[in-house]
Amino acid sequence: MLLVCDFTVPDADSAEFSAQASRATELLTAQPGCVRAVIGRSADEPEKWAMTVEFTSVVAYRRAMSPFDVREHVIPFLSRGDAAAYEIFATATDGKAEQQVSVVAADAAIAGPRDASGPATPRG
Repeated sequence: MLLVCDFTVPDADSAEFSAQASRATELLTAQPGCVRAVIGRSADEPEKWAMTVEFTSVVAYRRAMSPFDVREHVIPFLSRGDAAAYEIFATATDGKAEQQVSVVAADAAIAGPRDASGPATPRG
């Protein structure tokens, strides 16, 4: 699971934002199942920032968002930007890509809450 959040931060607010971003990454990476968190700033547009956080699973992502200190600090921080969670499709290291098996059902777009027992057929 990959959390991606884009932020637009005026230069005057960058020091405060950077401190809040660091605190958010510390809190998230302290949670079980959080692999890593990265904060970046655009080299071309200094007011553009991005944060990515990788989790081992959807369950790890949801559990990481549950502790009180995360809800108190991270959720409000993320609400400053445009956040989205993504299923990881593939990873690559040392020139070799490995495709991941989807955990989302092929009919996820039309399935209702009573159908949510897990994907019988993962989407491709």
